[in-house]
Amino acid sequence: MKILDDIKQQVEKEMLKFDPRLAEKKYLKITQSIKDLFLKAVVKEKQTIKAAANSIGINYSSAKAIWAEFRSKNQKKKKKIKEDSDQKNGNQLVKRCSYKILNGCNKIKKFFMEIKSSVSQNLSSTHLINLESHI
Repeated sequence: MKILDDIKQQVEKEMLKFDPRLAEKKYLKITQSIKDLFLKAVVKEKQTIKAAANSIGINYSSAKAIWAEFRSKNQKKKKKIKEDSDQKNGNQLVKRCSYKILNGCNKIKKFFMEIKSSVSQNLSSTHLINLESHI
């Protein structure tokens, strides 16, 4: 393995001669332990993303990527749990075209129709009385 390390160092030196940016690492590979430390700092210790990233020593953009991944996984878990609970409870309401059917809708409609008819009768009778008094 020593031979491989020597060859690697020689290649890096040659690369530095042509372009110094090629030999340097652009980013730090984020391991699962670093992700766990970051999430623990943000979720349990209630630190901001920026503060947790600075304390662990990772880039803010990497921290945001870790946080976005964590949130998407949690949303998927919550959605799956909700679907499972819906299946266990059974769909008690019959759904048509994604609208919930209201059981008391017909009673309410009849009640409003009765009110409308009584109001219209009262209005027509008062208008007749007023017209007769003017004649």
